[in-house]
Amino acid sequence: MTQEMTAEDRADTATPSLPPAWFLIPAWLLTVAGFGISVYLTVTHYDEGALVCSASQTVDCHAVTTSEYSTLLGIPMPLLGLAFFVAFAALITPWALRSSWAPLRWGRVAATAVGVLFVVYLVTVELALLHKICLWCTGVHVITVLLFVLVLIDEFRRIGQVD
Repeated sequence: MTQEMTAEDRADTATPSLPPAWFLIPAWLLTVAGFGISVYLTVTHYDEGALVCSASQTVDCHAVTTSEYSTLLGIPMPLLGLAFFVAFAALITPWALRSSWAPLRWGRVAATAVGVLFVVYLVTVELALLHKICLWCTGVHVITVLLFVLVLIDEFRRIGQVD
């Protein structure tokens, strides 16, 4: 006795599709840009002469990137940013996006949420303690917040599809 699968049964076992292009294209572009800036800032952490940024009363990348806040537990902040973008790139590979394994989905949310918490901390340090802004760092901060927004919108889209 063979039993045919209903459309509902097939939907339950189907591999989730990739998110739409409005998510994929900006997510990858932002991730690559964030990775690039993080590589640059990591290089400049070890070779201060490589840093290209204006130095005015408010904008001073050198003051920010060499401050006591430029490391966390001895790890340079740009290296943490680099690790974030590499990990996030892994979380937005087609395999990870198609996976129905919940930790991958929540990993995207958690990674970007932690990224935003770092942004809040680092911007607070720049503005309240150092009274200086690093434009390169600001680029990473904006990218991180935009990735967080994209991931949240995609999660709400996915939840809406389940209903």
